[in-house]
Amino acid sequence: MLFALVILASCSSDDDQIIDPVDDDVAQEEEVAIPDPLLSAAIKSELGLDENDDINAEDMLDLKELDVSGLAFAELSDLTGLEYAINLTYLRFGETAVTDLDPISDLENIEYLRFNNTAITDVSALSNYTSLTYFNANTVTGLTDISPLAGITGLQEIILREVPFGNEGMETIRNFTSLYRINMRDTGVTDLSVLGELMAEGALLDSTPGAADAGGADLDLRGLSIANYTPVIPYLDNITTIDGLPENEAVAVPDERLASQIRITLGVDQDIELTTLYMLSLSELNLDGGDD
Repeated sequence: MLFALVILASCSSDDDQIIDPVDDDVAQEEEVAIPDPLLSAAIKSELGLDENDDINAEDMLDLKELDVSGLAFAELSDLTGLEYAINLTYLRFGETAVTDLDPISDLENIEYLRFNNTAITDVSALSNYTSLTYFNANTVTGLTDISPLAGITGLQEIILREVPFGNEGMETIRNFTSLYRINMRDTGVTDLSVLGELMAEGALLDSTPGAADAGGADLDLRGLSIANYTPVIPYLDNITTIDGLPENEAVAVPDERLASQIRITLGVDQDIELTTLYMLSLSELNLDGGDD
């Protein structure tokens, strides 16, 4: 009797661990609710489904890329349903009416994400996008806090034109050590120190992995009020495209003591050639030799 009870208990325990494959099949056949008609139509088109077909969870597993950007999708406002597209790697919905990223918060396989010209103000839902290499929030002017992106250290290209993150946001940019392209035009940044630090570590240069295949490193600094260019000057010869910097030409300073004092004030080595950008970065110069 005791032996029979032991066997019965063992069987009962094993049964508790069995997952009925029929339940999984039912889940895969479950119809996915996609409230936005523009999104639903686009997904059906991408998956090769007929207009009147339902979209089920299994169908969504086949969705790898989706572009719902531009005038034709201007009224698209809801991404609900995309949470089932866990194999999605490319997603673009620029110039739409989308404001909420929560439906796509778990799509951690996305490598390319673009939602330019939208009214999005919060990117917290993207904090786990560790596969992301391209991010474009061009002219998303309501976005001021980019800190939720700090953990996406594999980013190679980031487009943040007119996103007013300012110098505070550069602390987040500091984490992107794989960058070879950045557009920070009209972002309110005034300090290039972080860019200089990244360049010193090998980012944002023509020699950065991936840069050569993309045509070289690319920086857009237009519309910024920069007072000190010294952090990036040593690296300019290793950057194919850089917009927003004044011409950088050699400046002759015949008096060696004057040239030396300029270099000391700028905090650069004495063998550095003085250029127009260095001189533009010179905000003060003490030549009287006194302490005052």
